[in-house]
Amino acid sequence: MQIWNEINTEDDIEKLGSLHDSVIVSVNYNSGCSEDEQGISVWTEKDQHTASVIIDNPWTGRIELFFIGVRFCVISGFTENYSNEIHGCNIFFRTDLMGKTRDDRLIVWTDGSYTSLEKIYIDLHNKSDTLIIAEKLKWRFIKDIEEAEKCLQKE
Repeated sequence: MQIWNEINTEDDIEKLGSLHDSVIVSVNYNSGCSEDEQGISVWTEKDQHTASVIIDNPWTGRIELFFIGVRFCVISGFTENYSNEIHGCNIFFRTDLMGKTRDDRLIVWTDGSYTSLEKIYIDLHNKSDTLIIAEKLKWRFIKDIEEAEKCLQKE
């Protein structure tokens, strides 16, 4: 059973579907960095910087978005004048974010209705939008994981 769905194309983004009216349940960022026994910092590769975002979707149930190679991550918390629902959601690819001489293909996810990264940067301080830019994104239905674990426990 394939559990993870990778986002590599525009068609893959379409398969994930709309997250409109969903809510973010939790976010877990892991840098992979640590200290060894002597207190020396251990640095990691870019792929070890990950973020897991758990979302409750009213139509499909619980979904996990898993970002690998996180380059930028802004998580907005509670705001008095803004509801918690995801009113718009955009996932898109950009190749111009690492400087003029590089064309690294990165994936951008925002729980806002923005389609322009420039507009997100301008409005980020005014809204409650979450923004993650990463090397890769994959997703799965959490119920699939729970069902797979139940099957394994029965064996």
